[in-house]
Amino acid sequence: MKPRQQKALKFLALLTAFSFAQIYVSAALPPPAPGGVPQQQLTARLITKNNQPISVNGNSVGTGGTILTGATIETPDQVSAVIDLGSAGTVEVTPGSQIKIDFDANGNVQVKVIRGCAMTQKKSNILDNVMKVYTDTDSIQTDKNKDNAGGCILPNGALGSFPAAGGISGLTLTGIIVGGTVGGITIAALTRGETVSQSANQTGF
Repeated sequence: MKPRQQKALKFLALLTAFSFAQIYVSAALPPPAPGGVPQQQLTARLITKNNQPISVNGNSVGTGGTILTGATIETPDQVSAVIDLGSAGTVEVTPGSQIKIDFDANGNVQVKVIRGCAMTQKKSNILDNVMKVYTDTDSIQTDKNKDNAGGCILPNGALGSFPAAGGISGLTLTGIIVGGTVGGITIAALTRGETVSQSANQTGF
């Protein structure tokens, strides 16, 4: 065999091997996520009365703490909390309560009341997300005509009425606005014609 033919055969063999290697690498790569860019995970932030700590998955967490989906939250006596879920809405937990919260990137929220009371509040009834509060035997959720849902667990497992007064500084969640400030957090809420604000020396909002 002539040297030129030998070189041509070697080149052909290398080209074939390289092509097979490319096919192998492509097959080993994971398929792209459907729809292109993956959705960002919803971030939930905690606000507590007077910045006092509560229990999140057994750990002490105060205002500014991050709440992850699947978290179990317990509030001690005289300490209420609000979980701010951004554009999805908020969840208020009264003192002496225990809940489990689950949420997804679309703003759908499920709150299981194990003890005490919880109230969800959508920030806009235009959004398609659903906020649901439930027990082992009862449930209530938001819809196109209702932007809040919640209650207190009764001895039989049903959901009773949420207290009209209570929560952070005795406020309901109607009209709650959470906004960032320099070096702190301002929490403003409107209820029964009264405006109340609190400042927390925390960052991260």
